[in-house]
Amino acid sequence: MKKVVISVDSAADLPRDIAEKYGIEIMPMHIIMNGREKNDGVDIGAAELFDYVEKSGEIPKTSAVSPGEYTDFFEKFTKAGGSVVHFSFCSRLSSTCRNARMAAEMLGNVFVVDTLNLGGGIALLALKGCGMRDEGKNAHEIFTALSERVSDVRVSYLLDSIDFLRRSGRCSAAAAIGANLLGIKPCAAMVDGKIEVIKKYRGKAKAARLQYADEQLEKHENIDFSTAFIYHSGVDKSELDGIEKMLKNAGFEQVITAFTGCMISLHSGRNAMGIHFLTV
Repeated sequence: MKKVVISVDSAADLPRDIAEKYGIEIMPMHIIMNGREKNDGVDIGAAELFDYVEKSGEIPKTSAVSPGEYTDFFEKFTKAGGSVVHFSFCSRLSSTCRNARMAAEMLGNVFVVDTLNLGGGIALLALKGCGMRDEGKNAHEIFTALSERVSDVRVSYLLDSIDFLRRSGRCSAAAAIGANLLGIKPCAAMVDGKIEVIKKYRGKAKAARLQYADEQLEKHENIDFSTAFIYHSGVDKSELDGIEKMLKNAGFEQVITAFTGCMISLHSGRNAMGIHFLTV
């Protein structure tokens, strides 16, 4: 049987050890700083991005992966006789998915899932794809089954500040000032491929994060307890350990904690935390 390759855009923010464990290939997306293009997760990470924003006051721009880059990326696997199922960054936030599909149509044996998401919304579907691959499913079967599960993903973040959302144009300056003055911690979620603020928490950040984590488990029914991701951009390890314990006590078999990459960090800012999982 021909090999099935599972790949993701770097906006999945998969830790390298997890990608290697499951055999997932990563396509770096692009960040433009000072007129120079850098590869997300390769040439630049969230820490460097935050430093740049704080020093310059500017939010870096993003640049979609081109059809030619995707062609070169996919061709490494198709030329060896394999097929590819690629889990793409949200088509409503970037032309990346469209470009991946252009390359797929030219090459054949490449199937692109528009996850309508980022972070765990990509990673969780990719892990499911790896499970199906290991069960002997072919690329088309994996693509078909997991395209139907895109709506099962639950992705949200509790932000420590709304400043990055304001700078990226996701909310008004007036709303940001009001939120900061009132000590509001907004919860942003991916809803139909768009970033929306769905709730506002008050009080100290640690207490708000605990409340947020608890509510994620309460508000969703029929949770798929195989894997949960905790993404963060600078939350203290002891606090993250407590959230991980909470999720495991709730029944999650695997909890993966990861630092956010550039695509998420461009909107979240420092000290954000998100819990991502699937429902069934």
